[in-house]
Amino acid sequence: MNMLIVITVLMITGIILLIIEALIVPGFSIPGLAGLAMMGYAVYKASTTYGALGAFSTLLVSIVAAVLVIRVALKTRTMKKIGLDYTEKTAKSAKDLSYLIGKTGEAVTTLRPAGTAIIGDERHDVVTEGDYIPENASIRVLDVEGSRIIVILAERS
Repeated sequence: MNMLIVITVLMITGIILLIIEALIVPGFSIPGLAGLAMMGYAVYKASTTYGALGAFSTLLVSIVAAVLVIRVALKTRTMKKIGLDYTEKTAKSAKDLSYLIGKTGEAVTTLRPAGTAIIGDERHDVVTEGDYIPENASIRVLDVEGSRIIVILAERS
């Protein structure tokens, strides 16, 4: 059999195995290793048969093919399923609660230092500055930091 056909078949089979690895089998396993081994053996056979120029051209073809396969693999649905998605499609900013500053309410639960309070007609999760505030005590909103509502006893200023 002509050695050029053997080298070509080895290269094509190696590329097909790399495509199978990239598109079907997640991770790096037997098809990927076998594909790389076949492509490496094709380069070796080209160097022994055609010399340095044959090895260089076979190596160049295998590198270009491997890069193309990797680029295609990174855009596949399988890679998107196993890769991390950094887009924030459902992220919502915290509701602006700064209108509560200065308002008074009542502690529904004991605040030690976190708990629940009713401010206006709404139920909120609140925290104190570290103080213990008993249930049913009057509270006043001191500050709001994002979604964190900081309260103190209403009698205290």
